[in-house]
Amino acid sequence: MIIEPDDEAKIISIQDATRMLIGAKGYVKVTIQDIANSASVSIGLIHKYFPDGKFDILKGIGHQYMDELLMIKHPEIVDLNDFPGYMRAIIKNLQQLNKDNSSLIKALTMAALVDGEIVDEVKKMDFKDYKAASEFFASFNDVKIGSKDPLELLIYWGMMVKGIIFLNMIYPVPLKNEEVLMDLMVDLSLKIWGYQKTQ
Repeated sequence: MIIEPDDEAKIISIQDATRMLIGAKGYVKVTIQDIANSASVSIGLIHKYFPDGKFDILKGIGHQYMDELLMIKHPEIVDLNDFPGYMRAIIKNLQQLNKDNSSLIKALTMAALVDGEIVDEVKKMDFKDYKAASEFFASFNDVKIGSKDPLELLIYWGMMVKGIIFLNMIYPVPLKNEEVLMDLMVDLSLKIWGYQKTQ
């Protein structure tokens, strides 16, 4: 499907409205009509670009964030000889993203705990969309995953990093220095990806 510049602006408006409404009202209470009203678009346009509704919009937002965070669409700005530096940059950006969207994340978490709709939608997700990202991680020099599936490693890595960041958001632990938590996540990331610095 070809997206015209005007439609791209409407898609961004739909995504922004969805983020704001869910953060304010909670996932379950937000309707497609609410999103259409807030974004000043028709329900038909929302269904044209997001046929599966609210969760489809959230998936689109997630893909957009992942592209920006992982920088896989701009490999020229990534040093394939510095996997630890790449991990540190991604984790730092992910922490900031979570701080910037804390009300949305808390609303989605509550929805997952109270209503199984989000959990059911996540179970239906095709994680193959993240295959390119997993292969990009595995392409770094000094990353040695052997016969392990890079997509599986990406999922485990994401669970670990997002889990630590999320728990620190909900139950902030007083640390001497925020770098301590960062160092822990980077060290665990390097282990998950089999990073072995060659001499």
